[in-house]
Amino acid sequence: MSKKAEKQVAYTLATHAIENMKPSRDAVRLCRQMADGKLSADEAVSLLLRKHGVGKRLTDA
Repeated sequence: MSKKAEKQVAYTLATHAIENMKPSRDAVRLCRQMADGKLSADEAVSLLLRKHGVGKRLTDA
C-alpha cells in the first residue's frame, strides 16, 4: 500500500474514532483495497451488503 493510500485509511479510521465508531475488519480491509485502487466504493458496499444478507435498495431523493 502506498503512503498516500495508508494516510487515507488512517484518516478514515481517525474520523470514525472521533464519532466512537469502530469499523469491522472487513470494512477496513475493503477500505484499504479502495485506497489502493483495487476496488470501487460501489463494489465494497455491495460486498458488505451481500455478506450481511442485506438487499441493496436505492431510492431517489
